[in-house]
Amino acid sequence: MGDNTWYRLDNAGKLYSSIISSRATTLFRLSATLTSPVHPEYLQRALEATLERFPFFKVQLKQGFFWHYFEKTDRTPEVEKEKYHPCISLSIKKRGSFPYRVYYYNNRIALELSHSLTDGTGGLRFLSELVRQYLYLKQSIPVKQETVSEEQLLSETENAFRKYYNKDIPAPRTRLGKSFKLPLPLDEKGYYHIVTGIIDVRKLKEKASAYQASINLFLTAVYIESLLKIQEKVAIKKRPIVINVPVNMRAFFESDTMRNFFVSITPSIDARLGEYTFEEIIQELKIEFSRLLTPKKLSQYIKRSVMGEKFLALRLMPSPIKDIVAPSIYSFFGEGQYTSGLSNLGMIRMPEETEDYIERVECYPPPSIGNKVKAMITSYRNHMYISFGNLSRDRMLEREFFRRIRSLGVEVTIETNDEEM
Repeated sequence: MGDNTWYRLDNAGKLYSSIISSRATTLFRLSATLTSPVHPEYLQRALEATLERFPFFKVQLKQGFFWHYFEKTDRTPEVEKEKYHPCISLSIKKRGSFPYRVYYYNNRIALELSHSLTDGTGGLRFLSELVRQYLYLKQSIPVKQETVSEEQLLSETENAFRKYYNKDIPAPRTRLGKSFKLPLPLDEKGYYHIVTGIIDVRKLKEKASAYQASINLFLTAVYIESLLKIQEKVAIKKRPIVINVPVNMRAFFESDTMRNFFVSITPSIDARLGEYTFEEIIQELKIEFSRLLTPKKLSQYIKRSVMGEKFLALRLMPSPIKDIVAPSIYSFFGEGQYTSGLSNLGMIRMPEETEDYIERVECYPPPSIGNKVKAMITSYRNHMYISFGNLSRDRMLEREFFRRIRSLGVEVTIETNDEEM
């Protein structure tokens, strides 16, 4: 970062900063539940120490003529006691606000981040350091204070999309056509309904292995099957079920970046071709995942990500106009093409010295108008947390999904931030 007072957003960040609205806040949540109540003063000091380690987060979003950018600030955000629905009511474009916030509630430390700043992997590194610094202050756990070189800071803030962009390869052809949409009315503004299912990871792994599938593929199959069942009941005309599945590119391309570095693949099942058994869905997904999850194929998605920003009409628009136009372009070319989204952050490893003080780690997806219901998954120690975020009061997908998991012989404990499920 050097002594720059500002820097550019990465390719995903540019898109997210343009589509922010009171409903599509672009905020996702990562949280750690500790074994004892959170002490706000220690948390504030821990946040200050974490920002020393990741100065890249000490920024505010500003509007340039063509694109938004981040400007460094000497201010530090204040930790707050949580009182609203999650992932709602933060306008990161408001003067003086940050592209994230830190909440505490009883034993929980929650970090809500705008996708304009980072993705799940970058956010987890920040949360992990925040919890480590907090437990150092509160429980005196030993913390190795590392010195971070300028070189390392630069690699943590690189735009990895640009680094791996290859202009000579073709972008993937992925205009998907119309997909099935859940017929859900929006709830009033300010409400975001969360339903979390807690599952024993070992039991789930056993069940997935019985189908020779990874946990991720298995859950995607259950998700698609649930949506097919709902479509059977509610739709007159059948359409493809298309799921947006983000892929962490750091698993395929070497990068230490703390910024966004993911692409979305879109596995689908075309219901117009007839009925599918669960085994058939798994078979289709195996073919699709193995075809798409290779560095060669994924580099095409990097190309598309960078090209999206080069989308000429958008590029030449002044940013205030872009902010008006981008949400509808995104809902047409982006979320409008999917039935829903399912994102798995995988097995979370917290620093070893902190593990005994952390009961669970979970995440909530960012609310979106194009996909009123989405789900996000983390696993920590022996448990998996599958959280649905829903802008409607209707729980048809959550009910169908967890009912199916149970019918496959896997127990689920369900929690919700609402009275009824």
